Amino acid sequence: MIEIYEPREDTFLILKEIKRYAKGRVLDMGTGSGVLAIEAARKAKNVIGADINKKALDYARKKSTGIKNIKFVHSDLFKNIKGKFDLIIFNPPYLPEEKGEDKWTRLQVSGGKKGHEVLERFFEKANDYLTRDGKILVLFSSLTNKEKVHEILGDYSFNYQKLAEESFDFEKLFVYLAEKSELLKGLEEKGISDVKKIAKGHRGVIYKAEWKRKKIVIKKQRPESEAVGRIQNEAKWLKILNKKKIGPRFRFLAEDYFVYDYVEGEFLPSFLEKEGKNSIKKVLAEIMRQCFVLDKMNINKEEMHRPLKHVLIDDKLNVVMLDFERMHYTDKPKNLTQFLQYLKRNFIIKLLRGKGLKYNRMQLLKFAKHYKKNISEKNFKEIVKSISS
Repeated sequence: MIEIYEPREDTFLILKEIKRYAKGRVLDMGTGSGVLAIEAARKAKNVIGADINKKALDYARKKSTGIKNIKFVHSDLFKNIKGKFDLIIFNPPYLPEEKGEDKWTRLQVSGGKKGHEVLERFFEKANDYLTRDGKILVLFSSLTNKEKVHEILGDYSFNYQKLAEESFDFEKLFVYLAEKSELLKGLEEKGISDVKKIAKGHRGVIYKAEWKRKKIVIKKQRPESEAVGRIQNEAKWLKILNKKKIGPRFRFLAEDYFVYDYVEGEFLPSFLEKEGKNSIKKVLAEIMRQCFVLDKMNINKEEMHRPLKHVLIDDKLNVVMLDFERMHYTDKPKNLTQFLQYLKRNFIIKLLRGKGLKYNRMQLLKFAKHYKKNISEKNFKEIVKSISS
């Protein structure tokens, strides 16, 4: 049984690029036989070769005898790695897992069930170990799924370019150069770490991150969006609404993004399916209250007739509205009446009846008309009562 990954086609393909990019402090992740680390040591100030396989590390140490600027560390990816590097080399296991593989075959060539899982684990933490202008040389196969690799790089805000490509019988091998995006560099300067894209809309991109030991959300305008000033508009409104205890807590605004606290919770449709009558009554009443507050302020949030991802409920039944980029002043506010349109839908009525929460659709329509003509406390309470009784 071979327990050390011997140099082969992929090794030699990435080896050519190491000669161009090795400098300063270098990390060879998954060093195997140590060939890449030894090559990097020719130009770099110092090199660390890391591997989960202790036998491979013993072999690499023997191969590098006499080379003073190289050190080998036992580590599962970044687990035992310290400091930042000017270059990180990663020739990972990248093939989809096959049934019946032994332990060492999995470690050497299998990147997970679909081939890209190890790469994703790597890029999840890579930014923390890369200098501001550091670079990553990474190799993968067409069998890894190139589009998925691109997605992973984008999710963790890395810019990338293809440096080399070589075809073999059943696959192509690619060597990519990855670097921190300007967004990632700017966030890092503000002490923001663990950045990962979690959603992408028509106008904005949402990232989850950590700042001052708190989970936060970064909302950035998409470069291709033609909408003007949406990020600034939403940040402005969120600051105003926080004073009314509406929306997640606003933190700060930068040139093309703003930051607010991350909320752990369920979106409204999922919440309605999972929770019981009393919890649902409490949450619906609070959503309607917040809609009433917005109406009294003569502003429209929009999208409340279809609040699929616009309302979050945490484990304490706190209601947090999201997405205020389209908010604007109006003489005819309709936040509550829009939400009532959602509640009047047949599938929602049927779902809530199954929970024991019944209300009359026609009566709700009548109260909504009264409210539309006169946005008053009395008419608002009539609506809440009709839903909660």
